[in-house]
Amino acid sequence: MTLLKSTRQRFTSLLAVTTFAVYVLVTTGTTLAATGTQACSQWPICAPGPGDLTPIVLVGLGHRAMTAVVGLLIAVVLLWSRSLSLDWRARISLYSVAVAFPIQIALGGVVVLTDVQYVPEIHLVLGTAVFMLLLTALAWTLESETATEETNAGSTSPKNPDPVTESPADHPASTESSAQERIEPSEEDSAPGTLSMADRLRRYLELTKPRLMWLLCLLALAGMALATTTGQWPSGSAVAATLGGGILAIGASGTFNHLYERDRDQKMERTADRPVATNEIPVRNAAVFGAAQVVLSMALFVVFVNMFAAALTFVAIVYYSVVYTVVLKPNTSWNIAIGGGSGALPALIGWVAVTGSVGLGGVLLAALVVIWTPPHFYNLAIAYKDDYARAGYPMFPVVAGVSAARRRILLTLGATLIVSISLVAWTPLTWLFAGASIVAGGVFFASAVSQCRLHTREATMQTFFASIAYLGIVLGAVVLETVVVIP
Repeated sequence: MTLLKSTRQRFTSLLAVTTFAVYVLVTTGTTLAATGTQACSQWPICAPGPGDLTPIVLVGLGHRAMTAVVGLLIAVVLLWSRSLSLDWRARISLYSVAVAFPIQIALGGVVVLTDVQYVPEIHLVLGTAVFMLLLTALAWTLESETATEETNAGSTSPKNPDPVTESPADHPASTESSAQERIEPSEEDSAPGTLSMADRLRRYLELTKPRLMWLLCLLALAGMALATTTGQWPSGSAVAATLGGGILAIGASGTFNHLYERDRDQKMERTADRPVATNEIPVRNAAVFGAAQVVLSMALFVVFVNMFAAALTFVAIVYYSVVYTVVLKPNTSWNIAIGGGSGALPALIGWVAVTGSVGLGGVLLAALVVIWTPPHFYNLAIAYKDDYARAGYPMFPVVAGVSAARRRILLTLGATLIVSISLVAWTPLTWLFAGASIVAGGVFFASAVSQCRLHTREATMQTFFASIAYLGIVLGAVVLETVVVIP
């Protein structure tokens, strides 16, 4: 049994390496195509002379060599899989790869040797399909790999077949008495007048959810930076107003979220000490504070940016405060998947702040954030699954189970990586962004695979932080490449 488990783990590791290697291959191939690089007119063997070894040719040779390595990895995976008992969905995915990859190689030859229309696009789409097929096989193999182990350990139940391993130290206030103390603070502690001025300011700042601000501001900045590739540049006042107005809009959205969720917040250990839930900030004061931020945000956009950007910002506030907080979050397990649009709008707002209209680059950048949201937030929903269940939120891990949530993390992570490829294909972003996507994506991917294997709260939160690092790195790469490299 131990030998069989070890063999299966080695196979899964090889499958994970192969899957990400295909992503690297597709990303580098897309970058070569997007930059118009024709490294070698020969196929399948490229034999340039000593004087022809330019950097471009070396990149092309590297891509050819990577194709050979990936082909070998896929062949080993397919042969090895025949001796293992795999989930039928994983096996169908691998059989599909066995058919698709040789076609992909042949299409690569057609791209090199001819100028047939649409073949490069088909080549890219098929390569992306191979990546997703391997990712699907990996997701189901990881799930079945750990399911047997958990069943043998007696750790499964029909309602929760994939628990998160936690210890009392993970939740310092996990005892009934300590939780009760947090949920029902004393009148003296909760009275607004007992707070010092500094503490009161900190609690108002907490209403604005400041930890979200840096990433959303970076997203708006990336939208503005990418928009400069159209040849238009914003004024300094427009940039400052977009970021300042965005901070106020985020603060208003967070404040309204605190207001509406105050009763449920009292039932969750993670949120029971929020300032409205504890009555440290009265409901009326919080409502006025939120409304004031909306007014100031709109004023900045209308006066210093443009009406379209102001309208999109108002839509973002309503999207998060009403559509997500009131409609989606308490009523459907698709809350995060659909609600991610609110966090993606700063990309469009940044683009519109520069150009005055919506463009493909802004849409793709927003799409990246929409698709990234589930593999980012589901980690938090897994780690605090019991908290969300106690508050009555139908988060996906609560409704479908942790195993299904981890599988969806892996699959939506793959979709996120694909959207990053589309940014290389259809915007001026090239090598810097592609390299950042590969490095940051590799860390994110490895962390997700590790979480699917370990099933611990620590591994889950590591993936959560890896997702934040991923988005921060790729958005930083967008700003750096468009502002420093492309000009």
